[in-house]
Amino acid sequence: MTTTRSALGFWKTAALYGVPTGLLIICMMVGSMTFFGFHSGASAKAVGFLIMFVILSLIFFGIKRFRDIDQGGVIKFSKALLLGLSMSLFAGIAYVLIWEIYIGFTGDSFVIHYTDHLIAEKEAKGVSGEALANFVTKMEEMKANYAKPGFRIPLTFFEIFPMGFLITLFSALILHTPKFWARKG
Repeated sequence: MTTTRSALGFWKTAALYGVPTGLLIICMMVGSMTFFGFHSGASAKAVGFLIMFVILSLIFFGIKRFRDIDQGGVIKFSKALLLGLSMSLFAGIAYVLIWEIYIGFTGDSFVIHYTDHLIAEKEAKGVSGEALANFVTKMEEMKANYAKPGFRIPLTFFEIFPMGFLITLFSALILHTPKFWARKG
């Protein structure tokens, strides 16, 4: 009975922390694109990674909550790692689903605006002639590939999952030590 309860607590925690994490990240990304436009510079990437990092930090708190409440304050590294990876998986799936809904409503407008923006950046940097033509060809290939769900879905998933993995690894390493930020009472 306790094994079943523990398994249910595990998956409940994974879903309760993973799904909202993915939803929050994609909503923030779509919102920032909608309100601030399509940007591809270093500052836009830094903001995107910061959003992901801050929200994916919920994985840490999910593992901690599971350790403190469901596990009596103790969790093995492997279980913490598996829980964090499960949260990252749920977050990635939620992220992809909302993105696919967004793409369903907006069609190929994202990839058109994004690739046009990248081409304009190259032109602004003075790239012209054959170099620009080659870049435009690459952007056309990107548009064609992005239209294929088999290309777009894994690409979207792997925008978020690697950072989730790193946060999971860090969290599992420190939270498997029962004394780290132990729950009082």
